[in-house]
Amino acid sequence: MVVAFCRGRVMSRRVRRVPADWQHPRNSGGRYVPLAEAIPDAPAPYPAASYMPAWPAAERTHWQLYETTSAGTPLSPPCPSPEALAKWLAGHHVEAAPGFTGTEAQWLAAIKRGGVIPPVMTVGKRQVNPLDYT
Repeated sequence: MVVAFCRGRVMSRRVRRVPADWQHPRNSGGRYVPLAEAIPDAPAPYPAASYMPAWPAAERTHWQLYETTSAGTPLSPPCPSPEALAKWLAGHHVEAAPGFTGTEAQWLAAIKRGGVIPPVMTVGKRQVNPLDYT
C-alpha cells in the first residue's frame, strides 16, 4: 500500500512550461502569489487572476518547477531545457518531498516522464523518495 501525505496534506511538485521571460507575480510583501493551472473545459472555482496565464504553446519555451500543495508557487527559475532544470534542481538540493532531494539523473528522468512529482511516498512503514516512483 502506498500512502502520500505530508503533515496531513497531500504534497507534490509539477514542472510547468513557461515563457523565457516569465516572472511569477509577487504580493506587496515580496512573496509569490499562488497560481493554479487551469484545466481545459472544467469549471474554474477561483477568480481568473488565480490561474497561470494561457500562453500559446510556441511561447512556452522554458521549464519551471512548482509546488502544488497550494495553488502553486515556483521552486526554480525558468530553465531553457529539461537538462538545465534537472541540473539546477540537483545543484540547489531542491526537495522532491520533505527530506528527499534528487540527483540530476533522477530529476531529469522525472521531468521527461511528464514532470509530475508525487507526494512523499510511504511503502509499508518506510518513506521512499518520490523521484523513484515518477
